[in-house]
Amino acid sequence: MEDFEDYFELDLEKAGKVLSLWSKMDNLPCLPNITCPTLGGHVFWINLLEVNGWRLQKNCLTGHCRVLDPDDCRRVWGGEKAVTELFRKILKD
Repeated sequence: MEDFEDYFELDLEKAGKVLSLWSKMDNLPCLPNITCPTLGGHVFWINLLEVNGWRLQKNCLTGHCRVLDPDDCRRVWGGEKAVTELFRKILKD
């Protein structure tokens, strides 16, 4: 039988690879989107900007971002830089 500590041993090499991928999330382009309803992002999401009911949110686990319309439907998602730029364009229209 495995020891409890062995079962939860942290693989530092794998953890480093995951952290490396997360650090690159900001540079992702806007990704293909299907407009879909959400629950509003009250658990894993941080509001970065909110204007007239539109919200730019960042996922606190993965670091990717999304834009929700006033009805909590996802309109855009991807890396922070690309999504922020598109969010600003949406607000101008």
